[in-house]
Amino acid sequence: MTLSYEFSVSMTYQEFTEIYYGGGAQQLVVTATNGMRVAIPAGRMVPFVDSSGVRGLFRLTVDSQNKFKGLERLR
Repeated sequence: MTLSYEFSVSMTYQEFTEIYYGGGAQQLVVTATNGMRVAIPAGRMVPFVDSSGVRGLFRLTVDSQNKFKGLERLR
């Protein structure tokens, strides 16, 4: 069984790098469209970051144990 969470992200390159390289938890905590809060390792977002940052609607897919299955940008 898989579960999916859709969420939006809009952050600048600097905001992302402060999370990713900042030495802290290195996680993005987002609110999915269903209202659930989901923590995502910042490294999973790296493929979607460009010089202006990261923006868009994403879908995170996990298995029944909440193990990462995939992340895709929807738009």
